[in-house]
Amino acid sequence: MKKIMIDLDETICSPSYLEEVNKYMHTNYQYEDISTYFVEDIIPEEEREKFLDYFYQNVNVYDHAVILPHAIEVIEELSQFYDIYIVSAFVDKRRVDESSIMAKYKYEWIRKNLPFIDPKKIILTGSKELIQCEIKIDDKFGNLKGYGEMKLLLDHLHNRKYSLEELEERGVRRVTSWLQIRDILLGGNNNDLS
Repeated sequence: MKKIMIDLDETICSPSYLEEVNKYMHTNYQYEDISTYFVEDIIPEEEREKFLDYFYQNVNVYDHAVILPHAIEVIEELSQFYDIYIVSAFVDKRRVDESSIMAKYKYEWIRKNLPFIDPKKIILTGSKELIQCEIKIDDKFGNLKGYGEMKLLLDHLHNRKYSLEELEERGVRRVTSWLQIRDILLGGNNNDLS
């Protein structure tokens, strides 16, 4: 049975990072306003340390995380045919010690929303390069390094800067939805989720 590594943030769910930045800054930014991977890049540099203090002391961005359309159903269906691993990075290099709380939040969210995933197959890490899976699904281009027979990049504004040539060079295919992922990995024979 082939192994699939599936990322959590912006691949399965969208945590409330932007909502927390807006609350903190009294702004109304939308995801369309941000082209970088880290939402907090929109905070003026001189305010970021204060925001991180607030963030790690007061916020669980998984309390109001939004599940991407069809993600749960498709992952559950894939689990009938593939060995599924949910792999998520949690270490914030700016706040190494404080960021350990994110591992707890991520684990709890995965257990609640993906109860069919064996807890032994939840990997919370600082680097995904070491993960040896035949298939990798992620929204961050940099996480698709290393081994993988198939690498699927879930389309987001922050990863559109990569050209088709760059994707092909690393053996990465851009996908736009979980239904497309299902069609690629299961042959598109099942249409009951559309």
